[in-house]
Amino acid sequence: MFKTISEALGDKHIQDLSTQEIIDLMESGLNMKFSAEQVAILKNDFMRPLLVNACAGSGKTTIFILMALIAIAKGNTEPNEILGITFSHKSRVDMGERFDNFVSELSDTGLDLSYGRPNFTTFHALFYQLLRQNPEYRTAQILTTYRLFIRDLSDQIKHPSNVITKAEMLEEMFDLNGYMINQGLTRDGILPDESVGKPLNEAIKVMAEYSRQNHTDEFYEDYVDVINKYQELKRQNGYIDFNDMKLLLLESMNDPQYLQYYQNIMSRYKIAVIDEFQDIDNLQWQIISKLLSPETMAHLIVIGDDDQSIYSFRGSNPKYILNYKRLLPNAQKHNLSTNYRTGEKILKRVIPLIKKNHVRLDKELLSGRKDQGKFVLYSSKKSGFSDDSKMLRRLVKQINDPEINNDDIAILVRYNSSRMLLADWLANQKIYANINNAGAILQNNLVYRIITELMKSLWQDKYKYFADQANRIGFRAYKDHTTKVEARTDDKFHKLSKYLLGAEAYNAETNTPYKRTDDRVKVYFNSIKRFRTRMDEADNEESRTKLAKSLIKDLYKAATKLTDKYFDYMEEKNFMSKVEVNDIKKYLEEELDKYDNIDDFFFDEEHKKEILSDRMEQGKQEHRIQFLSLHQAKGLEFKYVYLYGLTNKEVESAGKVLNDWFPPEMPFDQFTKQWKLVYNQSFKFLENALKSAHIDDYKDITNNNAFNPINIEKTLAKKKEFAMFHAFYKEVENYSAFIEEERRLLYVGVTRAQQELCLRIAPDSNPLLFDLNLPKKKPKNTPTKEKSQ
Repeated sequence: MFKTISEALGDKHIQDLSTQEIIDLMESGLNMKFSAEQVAILKNDFMRPLLVNACAGSGKTTIFILMALIAIAKGNTEPNEILGITFSHKSRVDMGERFDNFVSELSDTGLDLSYGRPNFTTFHALFYQLLRQNPEYRTAQILTTYRLFIRDLSDQIKHPSNVITKAEMLEEMFDLNGYMINQGLTRDGILPDESVGKPLNEAIKVMAEYSRQNHTDEFYEDYVDVINKYQELKRQNGYIDFNDMKLLLLESMNDPQYLQYYQNIMSRYKIAVIDEFQDIDNLQWQIISKLLSPETMAHLIVIGDDDQSIYSFRGSNPKYILNYKRLLPNAQKHNLSTNYRTGEKILKRVIPLIKKNHVRLDKELLSGRKDQGKFVLYSSKKSGFSDDSKMLRRLVKQINDPEINNDDIAILVRYNSSRMLLADWLANQKIYANINNAGAILQNNLVYRIITELMKSLWQDKYKYFADQANRIGFRAYKDHTTKVEARTDDKFHKLSKYLLGAEAYNAETNTPYKRTDDRVKVYFNSIKRFRTRMDEADNEESRTKLAKSLIKDLYKAATKLTDKYFDYMEEKNFMSKVEVNDIKKYLEEELDKYDNIDDFFFDEEHKKEILSDRMEQGKQEHRIQFLSLHQAKGLEFKYVYLYGLTNKEVESAGKVLNDWFPPEMPFDQFTKQWKLVYNQSFKFLENALKSAHIDDYKDITNNNAFNPINIEKTLAKKKEFAMFHAFYKEVENYSAFIEEERRLLYVGVTRAQQELCLRIAPDSNPLLFDLNLPKKKPKNTPTKEKSQ
């Protein structure tokens, strides 16, 4: 029964009620029962900065809205004097809807708070609003992706790679650029600040440390040209992108006049709350801490969960949530430690994993759903994709179950390659996945396209497919050769057969080293041509079908043989994973084996691609399923969650121990002592761990005769050796921090599940999975390999 406002007030005015009385009224009006942790936060007096360290599923948005409503009810502030900042449009909309719903429900008790609304916004929207106050940017439009200018930007790449496309090079360039901007490492948005005014080779050394990939110096030279061109195109067309909003706003704040103007706009806010605080980056903090008034900063409220800090690749920096008390002196911290989403039987499995992290805020993790949930573990002796997996059979059964809404099921993966094969396999069974990433559709995958386009070129006599993949047959040099053949014959070939005739004449005149490659292509082409003739001449359907299946096998064999050297090179240089390449090849070969007409295969593949690429088409299908990366899944929840494809691609068992020996944020002097201890006691184990982690700097140390690891103190007194060892220390620290972020990713994945979590363990599984409290193996005579609890 609701407690009405008149019953609570008696002769009092609403503002005369105590905070506890208002909390009681809200519990009644909203039909909620607040925990002791929630009540402690709701009693916040807004006199000191506050960090709400809220675990996954703890209802942090609800707490924020209730805090705002209590402040309004008590007369501490007007609704429009409250600012709520978050990172995504979805979160912003959720805040607004939650506020409106609570106000509506509370009005039934007689508590009328409908006379205004806080400003719920995102960092991007707020910065854009402020930047447009500057006449220079008043008419600027938002550019959401550099791909609008992809042709012009591609033209700036003067040193194309032998192994990745220009589009892929651009993606890596803009990843690097975004990371440096968000970390506050560059003011001009191009080069690192520490290298400005120095020769380009100095800047390249610095950028190489920030890049997640290994690149040549020529890549970084092209990077500078590409980003300069990008800046020019934005200026010419009146665009600013999301990173510009931060850089330009921060730059304009250096002008006291503009800073004062922005601060005057922001001075209306008496209460400011930053949601998802673990995701804030350096620039966002620099800007917001200058924009808000000292009075508002003195009781700034931030809400987040350090255990869900998973966006370091974007430049997010968890140091702000981890060091909030040092950041704002006198700050207080309250925990929300009860997860109301994830069943206890699931949550208890992931708690040991996240508690292995050294760098985290201390909090208990409890479930509000006692004795609920199901953790289902599958084990397999086979690595990679397997269509006879028991876990996948369970998935298909649930998708086809009329009692289960498809929207309640999600498959979560770590890498795009993992979802590709499974999504394609499901599509073969008329179950279509909302992949949320065009690059994760198998038909868009580079390995798949190389093989199938070469098969098409040989079967359909299409030169375009062959030309597009020529660099995968003989690298850049062979691609240049095909271009020269075109130029020599002054003909834009449409048929592969025409190219082969032109190449024969060109090779006879020039005696090029690529005659042998052209001859190989010709042998395969003629072989396929003979198959076509034999099929046409077959006198019965059985013979024709048998020949057709042999043809398909020969097409596949020709495409893979022509590209063997390319794939070997890519795998050797770690541009591609050998396991992933082999998985895709094996899957494709098995798919082809189901057909006795190659044209039917090509048609079906194109049809699948159309549906998987079009959300509207997916919506028309009877069955569909959410396919998300662990990063994309953050903030979402599902009744049934499948963690799939969590492999040891980046984390190997031997390297994991580095996190135990050398936790992130370990001071250099302590690292030195620990290094000496581990080196003396477990050198071979240490060396193996460093190799597994791909930390190559240790070789410079061990190969340096001047470096004495036993007498480390004396060695580090030398300038060169000190610099060498300090660089090694930073590399180990970064890897250790990476291990902890990978644990946080797994934690995020598990805590998306409400009722059921399914997980498969295989020989190639990520070793961090064994940090989970996995169900014990059943006795050997148990017939099934499924384990649940």
